[in-house]
Amino acid sequence: MLRYLTAGESHGEALACILEGLPAGLKVSPADIKRELARRRAAPGRSLRQKKETDAFKVLSGMDRGATTGAPVAILIPNAAAGRVAPCWVPRPGHADLPGMLKYGLDAAQVRERASARHTACVSAMGAFALRLLAETGARFSSRVVRLSMTENPSPDEARGLIARAAADGDTLGGVFELTCAGLPAGLGSHVHHDRRLGARLGAALLGINGIKGFETGGGFDLASWKGTLAARDRRVSGGLDGGMTNGGDLVLRCAMKPVPGVEAGVPSFDARTDEPAVSRSATSDVTAVYAAAVVAEHAAALELAAALLEKFGGDTMDEIKERVRVWRKKTAKSARR
Repeated sequence: MLRYLTAGESHGEALACILEGLPAGLKVSPADIKRELARRRAAPGRSLRQKKETDAFKVLSGMDRGATTGAPVAILIPNAAAGRVAPCWVPRPGHADLPGMLKYGLDAAQVRERASARHTACVSAMGAFALRLLAETGARFSSRVVRLSMTENPSPDEARGLIARAAADGDTLGGVFELTCAGLPAGLGSHVHHDRRLGARLGAALLGINGIKGFETGGGFDLASWKGTLAARDRRVSGGLDGGMTNGGDLVLRCAMKPVPGVEAGVPSFDARTDEPAVSRSATSDVTAVYAAAVVAEHAAALELAAALLEKFGGDTMDEIKERVRVWRKKTAKSARR
């Protein structure tokens, strides 16, 4: 079983994560981890904080001479912007502030410290291992932003313009991104229970990313307007999943992300101590997190797919797993849906 835990706060001393269940012999270099952390940090629309954070990291366990040992992998990511955060009693609409304040009896700043998307650095660090495992067995990931605010398939120049205008207005932008994983073997996941269906597992992983409000596979919501005779003839409908299992085709996932709730221009709120009207403002939030979220989503989905692959093929070493995948691909090559 592949599982992980993260710990740490946005401005705490460090973030920490443990990834358990990797086989021995998976080669992952510091450059692999650094690259995935950099992709998340350097995405368009990020805040000035990303210039402060270097995402330096240290692998504490589970690796020897550049390869996993089968023991849990522990990673520490110090926060360059560490420091005490002043209490705040004005909840940010659309953030975890208010329900967290009510549930735990904390002030808004204390809730934000853990609810912040800063913790996704852990997902990206661990995702480097999952991406390497999938690549070693023949699968590869890609992602793209298919909508930024109201603009479909924005070019780099269009995206820069939209982000610059929103920043000038003290506003933020949402959007939609798409993930594609090609080369997955057929038969990952299962149809026998709701919590073993791979689509449900991927949905949980991606909806768990900050700000994600919609998830779809393949044809998604567009299928509501199709007729069954048309859907049955179009392979894009399944998006690589049938009955909760991979079918051998490209896995296509899409997520909708809301605008970042921290708005520099300010939005109406209230002071929880006095119940008087107040304005919530943020000068440190991203203008848009859609591009960064697409990268994090690759990592979150890769972790879930790597877990499903290990469940299907088992094995304590990469050599065992790669051989079992090879034999399975040969067995299913003619009938697997392409």
